Amino acid sequence: MENNTEKNKNFVSDESASGDRSVSCEKQVCAADAALAEDVFIEKKTSVKQKRKFNFSILMLILGIILVLYSVSLVLPIIWGMICSLKTKADFRTNVFGLPEGWPWNWAWENYESVFQTFMIPVESGAGTRNVYFLEMMWYSILYAVGCSFAATFIASVVAYLVAKFPYKFSKIVYTVVIVAMILPIVGSLPSEIQMARALGFFDHIWGLWLMKANFLGLYFLVFHGVFKNIPQEFSDAAYVDGAGNLTVLFRIVYPIIKNTFFTVMLLNFIAFWNDYQIPLIYLPSFPTAAYGLYWFTSASLNTNSNVPMKLAGCMIVLVPILVLFLFFSNRLIGNITIGGLKE
Repeated sequence: MENNTEKNKNFVSDESASGDRSVSCEKQVCAADAALAEDVFIEKKTSVKQKRKFNFSILMLILGIILVLYSVSLVLPIIWGMICSLKTKADFRTNVFGLPEGWPWNWAWENYESVFQTFMIPVESGAGTRNVYFLEMMWYSILYAVGCSFAATFIASVVAYLVAKFPYKFSKIVYTVVIVAMILPIVGSLPSEIQMARALGFFDHIWGLWLMKANFLGLYFLVFHGVFKNIPQEFSDAAYVDGAGNLTVLFRIVYPIIKNTFFTVMLLNFIAFWNDYQIPLIYLPSFPTAAYGLYWFTSASLNTNSNVPMKLAGCMIVLVPILVLFLFFSNRLIGNITIGGLKE
């Protein structure tokens, strides 16, 4: 009996040892196969990346050359205008593309002083005619551009959020209206708009133009609509669970996520309104802006500002606020845009 028991024990131990060896062999084979597959995958991935990198570099080289040429074509006119604004009338006739004659302290800096003195518009008022000078025009330009750009950007973003996050039939109708309004040209509506502005009391009031520009029609509605579509619904659902309402979700969750997009769109609108002189010319006869003043300044036939250097000096003065704005907010414009809680 004892011999049989010892034999059984030896048999069981031999089987367990052989089983362990087979399991270890299988693990080694699986590990070897996994390592081989990983090496093959890494090699293929590396080769694909090298091919993509080679093609990508050629494409980027071509695009880089195009962008450099395009940037030079934008910067050169500004530099040329700045240089020519410091020339005298006689110097500009004989030296169009070169630097002004003499040392920098001998250049025609008095052009800018003369611009500040002659940059004015006569405005009809109840007490007669008064002259609006440059600083007052700048103040009107700031009120007009900031108010209109904020109103246009805010209304477009709110309507785009409602259309993107609440998929009702009316939302589809609003989206279709925006597309149709962008496709169909609206011609001959100016007389009726002026008549409506007079009837509503918006005419010749800066706040009236703020209300007139507070609409959602245009390209930036589509920009906001696409941004809101990419924001996960889980953010809003988590806020709803915590007891937040629709306005709380919009202003405390959604707007912080799209703040860079909102600021960029508002800045683009600000530049468009700052350079606009036709709308203030028509709707704000008593509040001329700097762009309208520049139009008046360059088209007037006064002897002091009828030459090209004086007109270019006026253009440079009006351009300075836009350049300062870009330099001051450049980091915000090129910053990361957060979509879905992840930085891209």
